[in-house]
Amino acid sequence: MGTLQQQKEIWVLGSTGYVGAQLTTMLIQKRQEGVFPGRISTLGHRTMLPWIMQRTNFFMSSLGKLQRQKFIDYPPDTVFHCARLAGKTDRSRRAAAKRGYQANVRLRAIFENLPIPPTMVYCSGTLMYGNTGSIADEEQPLSPIAYARAYEYAERPFTEEAKGTILDVRTARPAWILGSDSWFEYFFYRPALASGFVPYYGDGRQQMSIISVEDCAGQLLHVSTHGSKGESYNLFGFAPISQLEFAEKIGDILGLDVRQVDAKELVKKHGKTVAEALTSNTPVTTMHSEWKASYKAVDCNLDLLIAKTVKVLTERS
Repeated sequence: MGTLQQQKEIWVLGSTGYVGAQLTTMLIQKRQEGVFPGRISTLGHRTMLPWIMQRTNFFMSSLGKLQRQKFIDYPPDTVFHCARLAGKTDRSRRAAAKRGYQANVRLRAIFENLPIPPTMVYCSGTLMYGNTGSIADEEQPLSPIAYARAYEYAERPFTEEAKGTILDVRTARPAWILGSDSWFEYFFYRPALASGFVPYYGDGRQQMSIISVEDCAGQLLHVSTHGSKGESYNLFGFAPISQLEFAEKIGDILGLDVRQVDAKELVKKHGKTVAEALTSNTPVTTMHSEWKASYKAVDCNLDLLIAKTVKVLTERS
């Protein structure tokens, strides 16, 4: 799709989720600034966020029950798909993936049969690559691990099965998304305050690629305006860093030492799937160098991003 100025209608599916809410907030800001003159239609499910419900054309529905007529009444130029059906156990995640697959098959058919099919940006994740021996670009074969092992099935209608169709689908794979309501709080910040040590998981040598939630939203927008049909884009903000180094940066800010949490302790406390995610080695880069270079980052310094996130969490508690 072209610039935001050229668009009349943008949809965000999953607008009350972590990434979707940030993306919707960014679109609202751009509309206030006159950068985007069109309408924002949003879909939410269960979570109620008043500022999104009041400032967008909001619909409350599950993904599978969203009515086709909504897209006829409010025809999208671009659709951001940030709505992943989730579960808390491996079994419930597999069940959610089956429902997600069925919902996405139905959605793709709706979009393909609109008078003007929209540009589709599908938000996935880098866990889809699995544990990579080296830094991975978008040509890395998929070998999903942890949560991604179940969720990959739900994505197929907009990834593998959309190839060769008329629909313009672009897949975005964010790395570790860092913000005040993310994994950072639950697996690093809170445990550090409770124990007096910043944890790192496994041997600490595993490499992490990190992006701020603000830049994740910004790069999703950039995929829609500067990306190409059928391409995948890895979203990241910084050079890869080992988890031990990451924990040490948090420790420097909090004035705490780091401590290893070994695999057995991690599995006992959080289960195998969480343990697999936290000890994963999935550093990423991108083969789309011009696309990456043309994006203006919000957060350019990882130390400052960590400090900013800690400050927000400290003020909140």
